[in-house]
Amino acid sequence: MAQDYVVLNENQEHGIIAINKSVFRSIAEISIDDIENAVKVPEARFASPLSVKIYDNKLHIAADIKVKYGANVAATCELVQNKIYENILFMTGFKANDVTVNVIGFEI
Repeated sequence: MAQDYVVLNENQEHGIIAINKSVFRSIAEISIDDIENAVKVPEARFASPLSVKIYDNKLHIAADIKVKYGANVAATCELVQNKIYENILFMTGFKANDVTVNVIGFEI
């Protein structure tokens, strides 16, 4: 079953430390904005271009992006993937299990 948070530290005297998946979503959105040739896909009514799932305290992220016309698709996807992974690790200290980037179109 999917969780809404990742537990960082369970064995505390006064409680646990956990991070909600909305935090990871915000970090991923900011990371996509940092890449020059990547464009965020606007949210649709029933579909989200950014999926954050947590199973067994493991973080799975899937991002749908558009690539600017003329840019190298593979290099742009690799930059987005690395930026999301590094920013989550830097800001939270938690390693994402996998980060998937899907190109759904091109921005002209």
